[in-house]
Amino acid sequence: MLNLKTEKYFGLDATGTSMWDIVTRSPSIDAAYGKLSEEFDVEPEVLRNHFAELLGQLVENGLLKVMPADVESIPAI
Repeated sequence: MLNLKTEKYFGLDATGTSMWDIVTRSPSIDAAYGKLSEEFDVEPEVLRNHFAELLGQLVENGLLKVMPADVESIPAI
């Protein structure tokens, strides 16, 4: 992925790509986590930590903006 404003490149492996796909199509981070927990056979805490780390890196690099859940009908991502 490339942030066109900063020209920073952010590479994702297959797991990261799946997480990106799910989080950008889910109505909330919690909903995305639920879908990920169904898809990946991993301890819940490990998944939560990896997911949070990825989200943090995406936000830090300007590739994802997390919005409050109560913003009209706009998804929380």
